[in-house]
Amino acid sequence: KLRRSWLFLDPDLSRDVAITLLLGAPDLEALGILDPAVIPTVMAQATVAVTRQYNIADVDPWVIQRINTLTIMTITLEVLSRALPFRPEWIFPSHLPRAAIPRSGQCCGHLITGQNVRDLMAALPWNVLTGANIPEPMSFEITVDGRLGFLIERYSAVEFQDLIAYWESTHHFPVSSALIRSDPYLAAFLVERKNRQSHAGARWKQILRLFLIAMREGWCDLDLLLDPYFLHFPKRTVGVAWYPGIEARSANIADPQLNRREPADLIEALAECDAADPLRTHYRLHHAGHPARWIAHLASKFFNMAALNPNAPPLAP
Repeated sequence: KLRRSWLFLDPDLSRDVAITLLLGAPDLEALGILDPAVIPTVMAQATVAVTRQYNIADVDPWVIQRINTLTIMTITLEVLSRALPFRPEWIFPSHLPRAAIPRSGQCCGHLITGQNVRDLMAALPWNVLTGANIPEPMSFEITVDGRLGFLIERYSAVEFQDLIAYWESTHHFPVSSALIRSDPYLAAFLVERKNRQSHAGARWKQILRLFLIAMREGWCDLDLLLDPYFLHFPKRTVGVAWYPGIEARSANIADPQLNRREPADLIEALAECDAADPLRTHYRLHHAGHPARWIAHLASKFFNMAALNPNAPPLAP
C-alpha cells in the first residue's frame, strides 16, 4: 500500500476532508485561501486525511510513482502537458510496445499517393469524432456551471477546432521521401499536418491550465481527464501509426488461401482500419469499449459539484 496522492477527492470521506486532500497542506489557515468558517472543521480532521493508506489499484490507471509526491499546489502545467501521467496502455492497449515498422510487402504502401490523400481529406473523415458520436460524460453533468462548466465549454470548442489533429493522431500514415520530393501536394500536406499537431498541442495546454484552476478550486480531481468525453493525443512512444491495408495484407500472409480483397484506395483502407481497432476513432464509434467504463468510482464522481476553495491562488504564469 502507498499513500494516496493528494490529487484526488475521496468519495469515502466528508467534503471537509476532501479539501485537505486537495490542498495537501496541514496549515491551511496560513495559506490564506479558505473560508475561515471552514478551517476549524478541516483542521479537526486533517490527520485522518493525511495519513490514510491506499492500494495502487485505487488510483489506476494513474502512475503512482509519478504523482504520489504531488499535491494540488505543487502539480504544474509542465507535469500534465508533457504527457498525462496515466499508463499509456490503458487507453491504447494494443499498441505497446511500439510495433516494428512493417516491411513494404506487409501493407499497401502504394495507396499513399497525392490523389488518394486528396480524396481522403476531401471525405472529412474526422467528422466521425463529433456530432452524435460524442459520448455523454460519465463523471460530470454536461450542464454543470461554474469553473467546471467553463472548462467543459472551452474544451468542447477546442476539440471541434482541432478535430483534424485528433483524427490524424491515430491515422498518421508515413509518406516516403521520394513522394515528398516528387509531389508538391504531399510536401505541403506534411507541413500542414505538423502545424496542426503543434497548434493543437498549444491549445491543449490552455485547457490543462483551466483544469488545474478547477482542481485548485475543488471542482474536480485528476480523474476528470479519464472521462470518455475527453480526447487524448497518443504519446510519442505509442505506436499508432497507420499503415493502410495492413489488415487485409496480414490476413492474406497468414492464410494464403484466404484471398481477402485488399482496399482499392485510402478511404477503403480507413474503413478497415477503424473497424479493426476502436481506438483509431478514440472509441467514438464504440462507447462501451472505452476503458474508463471499467472504472467504477468514475461514474457520477463530479455530479452536484461546487467550488470547495473559490479563493485558490492563481497559477504561476
